[in-house]
Amino acid sequence: MSRLKLRVLIWHWGRRGGGPRYTLELARVLADRQDIDLFLSLSRQSEMYLDFNDIPVAGRYDVDTYESKGQFFLRSLYLPLLRNRFRRYLCQNNIDVVFCTMDHLWNVAFTPAIHGAGSLYLLAVHDATRHPGEDQGWRRWLLSRDIAASDGALVLTKAVRASLVNTYHYPPERTYLSTLGHFGDGAPKLVREMPHDRPFRLLFFGRILSYKGLDLLLEALLLLRGDFPNLSLEIWGGGDISSYRSQIEVLGNVRVENRWIDESEIAGIFARTDLAVLPYREASQSAVVATAFAVGMPCVTTPIPGLCEQIADGVTGVIAEGMHAEDFAKAVSRVVRDPDLYRHLSNGCLEATKTTLSWEVIGNSVADAFWGVHRQGRRAQQLESPS
Repeated sequence: MSRLKLRVLIWHWGRRGGGPRYTLELARVLADRQDIDLFLSLSRQSEMYLDFNDIPVAGRYDVDTYESKGQFFLRSLYLPLLRNRFRRYLCQNNIDVVFCTMDHLWNVAFTPAIHGAGSLYLLAVHDATRHPGEDQGWRRWLLSRDIAASDGALVLTKAVRASLVNTYHYPPERTYLSTLGHFGDGAPKLVREMPHDRPFRLLFFGRILSYKGLDLLLEALLLLRGDFPNLSLEIWGGGDISSYRSQIEVLGNVRVENRWIDESEIAGIFARTDLAVLPYREASQSAVVATAFAVGMPCVTTPIPGLCEQIADGVTGVIAEGMHAEDFAKAVSRVVRDPDLYRHLSNGCLEATKTTLSWEVIGNSVADAFWGVHRQGRRAQQLESPS
């Protein structure tokens, strides 16, 4: 007899950034489904921990993780005890599928408990390979072990699926395609208009790492200032900005908030700026795009496959023709000089949040992945190293 319901545990022990937000939105929409009994396992140190309290779930298994290096090393000593408790919880609640929404430093210690409890393991693979600046050997090893232990992989772009298959020889039939939804508050948003009472503001948002191309953006801004002398730029995010300081000082009219950005600040940052700029040299997908779309903000990006899947050229943003500063400047100029295009792109962003990026649509794709993993069953553990 076919199953009417799956018992699924959403597992995310991360504390900050896009992981908790993605997990929260998925939990909200999946909790309403009639074909799933939903359980949660969260870190009590998550910055969004209290936001989950209103979600009706069948059960919770929350843990204390860490907020510092000292806590990490101390609490890691208790991982064997915690692993046994985790396994016991899965057994007692007959969990069919454990869905990890984002990999975590402790995951590799707990995947044996998942399989030991007879549960299947679905892993959301946001990046099949680590980006420059995050590509330490131990991080690669942890990710490869997590992928090897999984019975199925949920990917958010076709580019990540291809990388997963090519790098890890992952079976394509065990990959499930979803997307990254918008992070709006659900309140109706108006189509944006070009600002007339202040300079146009570009927004570079997120951690500052070399692969994100801030140097390329600053070169492009220098070119743009010839036609748009009042064009301003705001940079919000933590990371090492020292190598860009001289460029920023020469340019002027650049606001820099070089720190971790609290969740409560994000809405205001996107409200006060006009165009999200992503001059990345590589990317799998970006939560910046989803956040911008939610408030009707168009995006300009380099022609990176993962980002080209998120942004429709001429519909929700503009994709540069190449990877040089001149190409990026031309793409930004196309938006800044055309109020009608800006309005059209803003409307496209809001429409996308109601359709392809709606959490109901995304919830359907994730639920399909649960059932797909359940039908296929356990995958033989793959021990090969990434190619």
